[in-house]
Amino acid sequence: MNLKNVRCMMKNKINLLLTSCLFVFGVQQISAKEIYTCTTNGKTVYQGKPCAGSKELTDKVQKAQNQEKSRQAALERESAERAARKEPKIGMIKTEAEKSTWGYPDKINTTTTASGVNEQWVYKWGKYQSRYLYFKNNILTTIQN
Repeated sequence: MNLKNVRCMMKNKINLLLTSCLFVFGVQQISAKEIYTCTTNGKTVYQGKPCAGSKELTDKVQKAQNQEKSRQAALERESAERAARKEPKIGMIKTEAEKSTWGYPDKINTTTTASGVNEQWVYKWGKYQSRYLYFKNNILTTIQN
C-alpha cells in the first residue's frame, strides 16, 4: 500500500467520523425538544406543545401577555418622554437644552475669552445642513436654524 492510498483511507475514515458525529448531535437536538402527553377525547396524544387547558399552556400564555404588557409600557414611557421634551428656548441652561427636542449635539466648539466661555453646539440636520445653539457662560443666547 502506498502513501497516497493510506491518506485516502484516512480521509474517508475522518469524513465518516464527522458525518456520524453530526448525525448523533442532530438527533440529540431533536430529542431535546419537549414532548407533551395529552389526553384528548379519551385518547393519549403526544405533541410538541402544551396540552389545551394545561398549566404549562396557561403559564406560556401568561408569560407572553406579561412580555407584551412590558413592551407596551416601555413604548408609552418613551412616548411620554418625547412629548415632554421642549424646543430649545433662549435662557435655557445647557442641561435643559440637552433634554430638549434637539438632544445632545453632534459637535461642541468652545471659545474662552476674558468675558467668559462661549460654546457653539452643532447639530447635523439632513444631509448638508446644520443647526446651532450658542451658549455664553452656560446660558443659551442664540438659536440658528
